[in-house]
Amino acid sequence: MTPRDRFHTALDLGTPDRLPIFYQHLGAAKWLLQDTGLRIHDGLHDPEVFARLSLAALRMYGFDNVMAGWGDLLVEAKAHGMEWKFPERDFYPRPDKYVPMSEVDKIQPVDPMDDPSWSIMLKAAKIMVDEAGSDAAVVSGIAAPNLIASEIVGMDNLMMGYLTDPDVVEKLLSTIVQSSIAYCERAAEAGVENIFIENSLAGGQMVDRAMYEQWDRRFTKQTLDAYHGAGMRTIVHNCTEKPLWEPQIEMRTKAFHFQVNAVNVNEVFSALKGNTCVMAGIDSRELMLNGAPEAIDAEVKRVIDLWGKDPGFMVVPGCEMPYKVPQENIKALRDSVEKYGRA
Repeated sequence: MTPRDRFHTALDLGTPDRLPIFYQHLGAAKWLLQDTGLRIHDGLHDPEVFARLSLAALRMYGFDNVMAGWGDLLVEAKAHGMEWKFPERDFYPRPDKYVPMSEVDKIQPVDPMDDPSWSIMLKAAKIMVDEAGSDAAVVSGIAAPNLIASEIVGMDNLMMGYLTDPDVVEKLLSTIVQSSIAYCERAAEAGVENIFIENSLAGGQMVDRAMYEQWDRRFTKQTLDAYHGAGMRTIVHNCTEKPLWEPQIEMRTKAFHFQVNAVNVNEVFSALKGNTCVMAGIDSRELMLNGAPEAIDAEVKRVIDLWGKDPGFMVVPGCEMPYKVPQENIKALRDSVEKYGRA
């Protein structure tokens, strides 16, 4: 099987010849930037640079996919009026000016290809599909509507709006859903078959179940239903410490991506087997960043042994690998999946 075939077979609940290993965003970017001589800043302004950096990750790290969507989490918000700024050193942009809640009613749905920033990753996705799509899976990325809203108006303002301006929040989220559906359509036109939905607000440390149901799940489900109707394979990512995983898998996502140290692994594995592809995330914040290769090897073996031989499983970093994750640890993760993940 090609890496692309392995990836899609696992998402479709089949058994590939080896467990796939999923690469998220622009993880361990320090080494990519050194190898290519390119800059993140330029990648967010030029689709050719964006694609070159992403394809460098495929070449250097040897995972089974390439991702047309980086971990800045701001590009969708910028398209809806939030202003960003870049730090002095080359890194992801940061919020500079949020849209005031009093001006939310002016926000209109966006066609991503009409936006100078959001269109970059779609144009880059087309380059990736053309250059690597026959061998590796190309995955596009977008934040869930509630997360996009938090970056448009600011997290504190959004959560206060749940209580004081619910009609305003409702309109904002409905507008974002329309833009998110347009993004899916444009990604499909670029030849992308998989879409990654970042949903790190769906955690018990952020909201209770009632707030999640009212402001997150309802609008995320609208986008997922549209993505599924367009034939997209969907991956819902939740790297929170208390993920609300049960209602998320009820939305029929193809795969659920979570940190194994944030859940009762046996409970989640049992619930998802045969229903949803499991992307079991190895701790990237501490183990991948500061642990020894031997510890990573042991953790991969532990997780694979807990899963067993059932189909529909991947090993992945728990979230985007930090900027300076040692290369030997990336290699240890990849090699351990190869060693313990054979059919």
